[in-house]
Amino acid sequence: MTTTLRTFAALSAHPASVSHIQPGFEMRRVSSRDDWQRVKTLRYEALRSRDEIREDAERAYEDAHDVALNAMTFLLERSARPVGSTRSSVSSARRQWRLPAMEAFAREIEASVGLDSTIVEASLTTVDPVATADPKTVLFHLLKAHMLHCSAESADWLIVAVRDSQIGFFRRMFNMEILSGAETYPGIAATRVLMGLEYRRHAALLMKRIPVLAISDEDEREFAASGTVSFEERRTAAMRREPAARAFAAE
Repeated sequence: MTTTLRTFAALSAHPASVSHIQPGFEMRRVSSRDDWQRVKTLRYEALRSRDEIREDAERAYEDAHDVALNAMTFLLERSARPVGSTRSSVSSARRQWRLPAMEAFAREIEASVGLDSTIVEASLTTVDPVATADPKTVLFHLLKAHMLHCSAESADWLIVAVRDSQIGFFRRMFNMEILSGAETYPGIAATRVLMGLEYRRHAALLMKRIPVLAISDEDEREFAASGTVSFEERRTAAMRREPAARAFAAE
């Protein structure tokens, strides 16, 4: 999972302030060419802002896992402006797909988590380095996609590869444990450390402590049907509009 330095400086300073849903956020699974271009550009700008990747004339970043059948990528917008993106991949005993983290941590995943487990991985999580939205708020909204994916797959583990400077934050905020030492991640300048959350053990407490991560039955239905990641504020606004639309139609 990769974000800008500015993002995690802010996260470390005030982690508790991002626990509630903020207005104006919408997230969907990427499917259109335009959305893919927005995601690849956003990734590039975020990674280049930290000198994580080389200059590229097309100003876009992608890898082979983007098109894997076990992966889905999400675009987060606020007021119709892209502010973040994340990719969610899954592997299980019945469908042992290759996860992005296996490029650097295949042995650690097998030893610490087990290939017979159902594993969801969060990868290429990026926050727009020039977005006006609070970066920590963006990150917490992005993580809801992975909570929904874990729930849909009845996951045992949620894993993520983070920089050394991020370890303390992920341990404190998400009860994640360290699963590896630092390793070089292909194509990325800084080393990464693999961390993991025992989803079934910690999910309920995590959702209670961080309300933006909480998922409802309606959230799960929307996610399964369309790849939409809903937030309560967005749904409440839609419910307020619906009676008004019905009243207008009846006139």
